[in-house]
Amino acid sequence: MKIRWDDPRWRRPVLTLLRGLVRLYRRTCRCELVASPEIRRLIAAEQPVIYTSWHCHLLAPLFHAYRFREAPSAIVLMASPSRDGELIAEVARGLGFEVLYGSRRKGGAQTLRQMAGWFRRGHSGGVVADGSRGPARVAQKGVVFLARDTRAPILPLAVAARRKHTFSTWDRFELPLPFTRLAILVGEPHRVRPEDRGPALAAAREELEARLNHLFFWSQRYFGA
Repeated sequence: MKIRWDDPRWRRPVLTLLRGLVRLYRRTCRCELVASPEIRRLIAAEQPVIYTSWHCHLLAPLFHAYRFREAPSAIVLMASPSRDGELIAEVARGLGFEVLYGSRRKGGAQTLRQMAGWFRRGHSGGVVADGSRGPARVAQKGVVFLARDTRAPILPLAVAARRKHTFSTWDRFELPLPFTRLAILVGEPHRVRPEDRGPALAAAREELEARLNHLFFWSQRYFGA
């Protein structure tokens, strides 16, 4: 007999196990934040910001986000409405995040509007810049739309790991290994003006993509690999 993901006979114990493993894994890694004093103040403050990274680097910021923040409000995330996305979302909720479902193909615009409501209530949020299916390291429009509508600054992120495993997936997903050193690299705030439309919004998207790729290539050589 096939057991469904929403079957309570195994869903709850599996989630409990996964959340416990994540907390244990997080304690084994030494993680540093590589950011300017201005960015550190922005992260620690109550002001809403939009965290974004490439899909291949989403794991470490998810696990270590609250380590560098003083603000008590929960970070709201956008997750793919897929089986894998649902599993990640359930684990994230156990780590203190709020999660909304949406993607470029399934309700993404509506989810961004819901996220904007969270921002107006003082929350920060996280969106993967190249989405759940790519193409890899090509920024989609959702992040700049959200920044324009909320007036929140975008903080681009990348993750450097001294030891990691890189999967043969569309995004070349990177899994930092336990007991390794991590560095979360944070770029300068990227702001989108409320009046940006058409070519101006396209230019904002291209600039974000360039900043994320700069951080990505920096992450690949950060530990001298």
